[in-house]
Amino acid sequence: MFNFLSSKERIKRITEKNLEKYSRPSVDFFTLTILSSSIAAIGLALNNVAIIIGAMVVAPLVTPIFGFSLNLILFKGKGISKSLLSILSGTVLGLLTAILMGYLINIIQSGNFINTAEIISRTRPDLLYFIVAILSGASGAYAYARPNLSEKIVGIAISTAIIPPIIVAGLGIAIQNWNIMQASLILYLLNLLGICFGSIIMFLILGFGKKEEIKI
Repeated sequence: MFNFLSSKERIKRITEKNLEKYSRPSVDFFTLTILSSSIAAIGLALNNVAIIIGAMVVAPLVTPIFGFSLNLILFKGKGISKSLLSILSGTVLGLLTAILMGYLINIIQSGNFINTAEIISRTRPDLLYFIVAILSGASGAYAYARPNLSEKIVGIAISTAIIPPIIVAGLGIAIQNWNIMQASLILYLLNLLGICFGSIIMFLILGFGKKEEIKI
């Protein structure tokens, strides 16, 4: 029993340490944000799902969201502020990158920027998106807390709900379509809240933030 409990406690500490490490703003974080945002913008403009998913492979914005949720549970003010800084800076950087890419794409397309189906689909906020975000956040938190699972795979799925709406908002600004910008930002905030809520619930279920251990 002692070995079992110590093993679970060790897993929790490793999870907390990893999320804390990768939730901080860094050169790698900013570089990957710019690259993934650029790739996603092109994928959205081309209406190419494969390119969009490919961009999510390198998108780093998911980890700070889980870091925020975990630090909130553990009441770590410093960790909360660092995670929020990463989320905010990543969002702004992704938005600015999308605006620049939008201008570039518009020039390449001779001013005939087309609102593709992939872009339009990110401009329709819906309660179902919120439910999906909650489930995604829960599955992501579960994967991060289980060493035998690949959190990267779950991270890609969650990034698909987070990054594209930001990019669509930036593209909307670039082509001065304020309805697209507004709707996609609402979807982004809806997804962000859902992922945070779902991950918090799962972290609590797995025993994070509690003195006693829960079997997971």
